Amino acid sequence: MIDKLKEIKENKDLYETILVGAGTIAGAFFSYLLQFVLGRKLSVEDYGSFNTLLSLSSLIGVFSVVLGISLVKAVSELYVNGDSEKIKLLFVRVIKLSLIVGCILFTIVFLARGIISNTFKINNISAVSFFSIIMGFGIVSGISSSFLQGLQKFKKFSMLSVISSFNRFILSALFVFIGFGLAGVFGGMVVSAVISFFIGLLFLGLGFNGANNVDLSSIYKKIVSFSLPIAAIYLLNTSLTNMDLILVKRYFAPIEAGYYAGAVTLGKIILFGVGAVTTVMFPKIIALYTKKENFYPKLKSLLTILVGLLVISVGCYSIFPGIVTRLFFGKTFDNSVLYLPAFSIVAALYVLINFFTSFFLAIEKRKVALFLIPGVLTQYVLINLFHSSLFDVIKIDIFVCIMTLTLLLIYFHAQMLNEKKTV
Repeated sequence: MIDKLKEIKENKDLYETILVGAGTIAGAFFSYLLQFVLGRKLSVEDYGSFNTLLSLSSLIGVFSVVLGISLVKAVSELYVNGDSEKIKLLFVRVIKLSLIVGCILFTIVFLARGIISNTFKINNISAVSFFSIIMGFGIVSGISSSFLQGLQKFKKFSMLSVISSFNRFILSALFVFIGFGLAGVFGGMVVSAVISFFIGLLFLGLGFNGANNVDLSSIYKKIVSFSLPIAAIYLLNTSLTNMDLILVKRYFAPIEAGYYAGAVTLGKIILFGVGAVTTVMFPKIIALYTKKENFYPKLKSLLTILVGLLVISVGCYSIFPGIVTRLFFGKTFDNSVLYLPAFSIVAALYVLINFFTSFFLAIEKRKVALFLIPGVLTQYVLINLFHSSLFDVIKIDIFVCIMTLTLLLIYFHAQMLNEKKTV
């Protein structure tokens, strides 16, 4: 057993994948432990509102995610070239920029809180107010994680993920138990984000004293040029994974939307847990691509791990949907059991789509956005036309995901052929 552990640790790729995977799963455990508490303490209607705001945050928080992905790529390239001074100064400059943009985003969402509340039938406007703070500060709080990932400090990256999820769970659950309801959930998230930000600074250890004489103009140009396609790809990917929940909230009764949110929440455990493979893959492929080394063996190895984990996950959801649902939500969400097996397939397809999209970004194939557009448009049109039942929505999701994944695989095959011709 000891020899086997040594063997795993000596295989750096496998060890780091397991490390990030364990951290992601542990972080996801606390995230879904919060969902467990909220599913039992909030009304079905409020629980549906909570998950609708989470989905909305994915769309509103586009700048935060785009900046984060761009930073991972920029820092990975600087790390490979040993430019430590540039990394340090970049960190300082990005913190300042994110504070400015965060304040602007907070102001916009806060002023629009009434519109958001009315559009999505959310009665608690205080919850939307705290939600606006999360939207603003979320840009700043995620910077340390992006730098840790880019520097391939996967141990600290995993620790920060776990600590952040733990803080979010403890504080949000505490405020709910005290009696603040849905507003307390987002209030707890605000406090947690501030704490996690300072812990991230400690883990990173770069400080704020950058070398101001270092020229970062070329880095800024790369980040800007890379950010534009990322923004398009992220919005398309996010629309694909969140549009169904938003439209269900619009077309179905609040209690039905709540049951659907329960199935979505459980299904997306796959996204958080198995998604660790993509987290490891992205900076590693960037490093190999930057050094002009063959990255396909690494990609094949990580894809094999990913597919294996997805098969196991979907199998568990299909065989034990009732046990999984009651474990998290008790009997309150028994109606969600009906939708869980089918939605687990949707979640698995989402994971594969995100994996290949991230891969193409790592090797700077930015035209991948074009292969996401048909799926997003088809999903929006079909759900608006056919929504007699929640099963109609899930069937549309499966169809759209298969279509999108097929297009990505065709593009992947074309890229491999081009690589062989070049060689």
